[in-house]
Amino acid sequence: MRLLTIGLGHCGGKIANDFKRVALEQKGLIVETCAINTDRADLATHRYIPESQKLIIGTGKGAARNWKEGVEAANQARTNIRELINRLLTPDTDIILITAGEGGGSGSGIAPIVAGVVGELGKTCTAILTLPFENESVKAKVNAAMGLDLLYRQEALKALICIDNDKITAHFPEKIITEAYESANRTAVGTFTNLLKLAKTPSLADRIDESELTTVFDYPGFATLANYKTKANLVSDLAATLRHSWNSSLLAEVDPKTATGAIFGVQGPENLFTTTHVDAVRRTFSEELVGKDIMLGVYPVKQTRWTSYVGILAGMSVPKKVERLLEMAKQETEIHETLLEERKKMKKEGLGFKLNAERTAPPTTTPSPTLRRAPEDAGTWMKRHPNEYKTYVGNAFKYVQTLSGQTYALNELVDLLQSHLDLEDEDVILSIIEALVAEGVVVEKKKNIFLIL
Repeated sequence: MRLLTIGLGHCGGKIANDFKRVALEQKGLIVETCAINTDRADLATHRYIPESQKLIIGTGKGAARNWKEGVEAANQARTNIRELINRLLTPDTDIILITAGEGGGSGSGIAPIVAGVVGELGKTCTAILTLPFENESVKAKVNAAMGLDLLYRQEALKALICIDNDKITAHFPEKIITEAYESANRTAVGTFTNLLKLAKTPSLADRIDESELTTVFDYPGFATLANYKTKANLVSDLAATLRHSWNSSLLAEVDPKTATGAIFGVQGPENLFTTTHVDAVRRTFSEELVGKDIMLGVYPVKQTRWTSYVGILAGMSVPKKVERLLEMAKQETEIHETLLEERKKMKKEGLGFKLNAERTAPPTTTPSPTLRRAPEDAGTWMKRHPNEYKTYVGNAFKYVQTLSGQTYALNELVDLLQSHLDLEDEDVILSIIEALVAEGVVVEKKKNIFLIL
């Protein structure tokens, strides 16, 4: 089989570099690689990728951790990207693999453009992406969310495999962070290359050939890789070990019940492959996978102490980690933008310093309303119309929930509620706002400035 790996940005380039290193170390593994980056210095570190197969785009100084700059640089260099990929393609290129880190500006922005170019060349591609830590910055989450969404929409992109960076801490708690990243990359590369070697492995029983392996990557949607090895004497139930294998890795956890298809190769001592055991494995796939397209390779070995699985589940729905990332990116962006608007308003208001003559000058604008704790007119009206007042408060409560995260001056909030409730009495509106504050859905951050929670 022939694989073309296209490494994008910092993380993607490192993974592509590892693919080339493994290919040079192992016989029979044909891997062509290239790297595209906006950072000239970073691109130079990939020593296993030939210089003629490296492409610098943009300014060469990076993408400022901004997905928009990555997209713009890739669009401007689209012709050069197309020429590079087309030069490395051959008629027998079986799989095109894009590798990128979602979180920076380069990988997030370049990947969708590269997938589009692959489509223009009449090919399809698979992607291995790293997801940012949940504690990373709002900018990293936004880059990842936008990059994932843009790439996912590309027609040429089929299987989308995600490495969950948050699992790195659990798997490598004591390692230096750079070593942990390298270990994670090696795990992903090793799993993928084991899949390639699987298609070349002979078997006296059922086996998986190269064409079957190629077709499973064509299922659109999210995918996961399984690569599990244990001592054979610890395996009494092949099917149970199989279930464990696809959610015990560094990859984002998935719901196997949504999988359209799968390929799995199982290798181990002959006694594990009775007809009953193999039938149980097939039944596991049939029960777990909604698509029920299962290609199972069975590789009995006469003398071995190990049992191993390698495979891919493809065509699945969105992993929970990705859903959570998208939601966090949206929420944190809204908070971030609210804070920015507040700072802009504060800057316009100045620091409050005025000379004495200016302090005594009469106001030039109509004073804003002030929130009073017990407006007399409103109190009288509420006593006479308790049910109507209760309805107004309930409607106001529902309405402000649609404004969550927004900040308003008191006069702005009064205008909004007057319009929504069709109620002109300002005293009653002020009383309703006081009720919302008491309920905890509105917070007075400073005098007459309110944040909707």
